[in-house]
Amino acid sequence: MIKIGNRLLKIASMVGKCEKPADIGTDHAYIPIYLVQAGMCGKAVATDVREGPLMKARKNIEKYRLSDRIELRMGDGLKPIGENECDVFIIAGIGGVVMTEILETSLEKAKKAKALILQPAYYDEVLREYLYKKGFCIETEALAEDEGRMYAIIRAYFDGIARSDDDLYYHIGRSLFVNRDPLLGSFLQRRIRIQTNIVNGMRKSAKVDEREYLEQYNLLVKMKKAYEDFAGN
Repeated sequence: MIKIGNRLLKIASMVGKCEKPADIGTDHAYIPIYLVQAGMCGKAVATDVREGPLMKARKNIEKYRLSDRIELRMGDGLKPIGENECDVFIIAGIGGVVMTEILETSLEKAKKAKALILQPAYYDEVLREYLYKKGFCIETEALAEDEGRMYAIIRAYFDGIARSDDDLYYHIGRSLFVNRDPLLGSFLQRRIRIQTNIVNGMRKSAKVDEREYLEQYNLLVKMKKAYEDFAGN
């Protein structure tokens, strides 16, 4: 059985049982290998835009003798995946803005999926707001800590209902509070430190938009209040 880190383990657990997932930007193909070995799916597709990562993925797939169950394809985003071919799309380790571009380019495919498993490296607030506006429901979220960093993993599906939320919950997923994720306290502390640096940097800047400054300052206040409420319960 392949050994994978906490981040990838959490992503795999969010996938759950499925028919045929597609790992977009697979790199080493660790997630599809794990999913197949764990009996969570029968087959999988792994894609990447570059030949280098696909060569690494091919070596790993051959090492675990899964060439007949995991198919490799080169291409951008969801484009290499056929219509109705895969029931789950996994996109992990890239920025939230790039994720929105991938989804927007193949929006109809994304809408038909049973689930999207998304782990943005940054700009997760952009991704959450995009999902809501496009009619996706964020079913749940979870946090993972791996090699000193913390990651939010989102499971979403299309239900056609456009939504909006407070900007706090674009930055820190509402489900994390609802589920009382065990890592949320530490995650909030980290985000508060980052937001404090943003606000302090804007305060010291000679050229600062007052409206933007107030937005960032108010977000910091909300984060601190959320942490106090979470820690106090």
